[in-house]
Amino acid sequence: MAKIIFMPQGKEADADGHMSILQLAQKVGLPLQSTCGGKKKCGKCKVVVEETDASLPPPSDQEREHLGELLEKGYRLACDTVLTAGAQIQIPVESLVRRQVILTSHTKYAYPARLQPNVEQYYLEVPAPTIDDVKADRERFLSALHETFGLRHLHMDTAVLRELPRLLRSGEQGLVALIRDGREIIGLQGELEQRLYGIAFDMGTTTVVGYLMDLLSGDDLSVVSAMNPQIPYGDDVISRISFCQQEPGGLEKLRSHMVHCLNGLILEASTQAGINPNQIVEMTVVGNTAMHHLFLGLETRYLAIAPYTPVVTGAQDKKALALGIEIGPSAYVHLLPLKAGFVGSDAIACILATGIHRKKATTLLIDLGTNGEIVLGNKERLVCCSTAAGPAFEGGHIRWGMRAAAGAIERVKIDPTTFDVILKTIDDERPLGICGSGIISAVAEMIRAEIVLEKGHFNENIQSSRLRRGKQGWEFVLAWAPEAGAEQDIVVTQKDVAELQMAKSAIYAGATLLMEIFGGKPIQRVLLAGAGGNYVDPLDACTIDLFPGCTIAKVIGVGNAAGHGSCLALLGKTKRREAERIAQKAQYIELAATERFKELFVSSMFFTAARDYEDNF
Repeated sequence: MAKIIFMPQGKEADADGHMSILQLAQKVGLPLQSTCGGKKKCGKCKVVVEETDASLPPPSDQEREHLGELLEKGYRLACDTVLTAGAQIQIPVESLVRRQVILTSHTKYAYPARLQPNVEQYYLEVPAPTIDDVKADRERFLSALHETFGLRHLHMDTAVLRELPRLLRSGEQGLVALIRDGREIIGLQGELEQRLYGIAFDMGTTTVVGYLMDLLSGDDLSVVSAMNPQIPYGDDVISRISFCQQEPGGLEKLRSHMVHCLNGLILEASTQAGINPNQIVEMTVVGNTAMHHLFLGLETRYLAIAPYTPVVTGAQDKKALALGIEIGPSAYVHLLPLKAGFVGSDAIACILATGIHRKKATTLLIDLGTNGEIVLGNKERLVCCSTAAGPAFEGGHIRWGMRAAAGAIERVKIDPTTFDVILKTIDDERPLGICGSGIISAVAEMIRAEIVLEKGHFNENIQSSRLRRGKQGWEFVLAWAPEAGAEQDIVVTQKDVAELQMAKSAIYAGATLLMEIFGGKPIQRVLLAGAGGNYVDPLDACTIDLFPGCTIAKVIGVGNAAGHGSCLALLGKTKRREAERIAQKAQYIELAATERFKELFVSSMFFTAARDYEDNF
């Protein structure tokens, strides 16, 4: 079979005449940029066919649209090119998914939790059997627990039962039972331990973060993170749901990728802390509804079809072993409750972490992302929704958009007189593209420099070489090719501005609708959660009208609030019950069925901070 060689990695794949270059790259573990999930829409999976043993198929209309003159240099879209003969493929640096800067820090805007872990240690002494009273090991052990602690009707699985005879006869005077929720013995030890280990996960669409913690002290022992391994099958959850339907065994493939990722992070965290993963006795997980279903292997197709019904919304307790999670053999995984098809346990965890449901102040909580989850409320009431903001806040559907990895433009300054540009990139590397905070910063600066007008059009009267007509309309050059890592001009296009307008309008309209439902009470503070929200400059957010009633003083970045909520649930069983009360209390608004949202979305498209004279052109 003909060999496809990917350079500069040197990996090889067999060309079968059916799989696209993108699919072959995924098969050998090379994650190419593919915001659209291989649907030939985003144009991010550019590769260069340097050598081939046969002529290439002619470029499609999509390739001509996305690549233009680059076709003459050998560029092709990996998702739209199928090879039947051997070839050497060069992967440009901007086409390969780079490790993202992952937000792991907890929110500083939080209230403390009492340490009440769901797993507790019980030390007891078990009488030895005698020839006159031959009572089975299990029955003697359970009787001792009842007599010493009053515990009854306890369960234990086979893994624990196998350890019992050895520990009862180890020569030690007593032993320790690890009991979960007062109901099940999930482990046995020879003595009381000074530390008891649990791990909490925030399982995001783009990134996965884990926190290994001491359940007895509440200390963080290690924090680990990784890119979500499902990204090559689609940047957003809708693309992954579609993959599950179109690809035989697609659901199990995505599930197994996530399980492998979690197990890798568990091993990494355990190694850093100097323990064995088997010593971890409890795990908590939060994520959006689609990620939750993909992890459990539940049907996802109905999440993408009105009325967007989940399989389950209540909190779940599953044996780690049954899910393939490699921690204690009898340990459990606790999944916090969901609210709706597009408001998951990550949103519930954010509320839990920030405590807005306990405060007097009316607070707007926004988790910026493809599905912008919005919560408005206080201790009296909570209303929530999810807006289809699109991937612009994560660099998706932006001409030079990328995730927040090294080389991504994250801050922009434009001189309003000379239009000179100063860029701040992640890790101070040469610019490769623009991440979510970067496109917000760029458009905000273009508004302040009067390059972008109220309706989002470019000001054609500006005299600058940076403002020019490109093949797809007007564009503004942020970085010239000699200074860019991609060796091409990095620009913001008219289409990019329109993508941001739609994303910010969805957030603004969703928040405004919640305010109306809430009774029109003024917002007293705004909390921006997640990596997207944490790195957005409040002034930039206000300039583009990201949310209503914007004043910089009351905008607070709250870090990885979802991860912090997962940790709270790990450390305190009362927090799990609190999370369930939050899910029950919150009123969910389905925006797709609300005409008022559509009206607000259209009226929110303007940039009110921009000049409003463009009708004169």
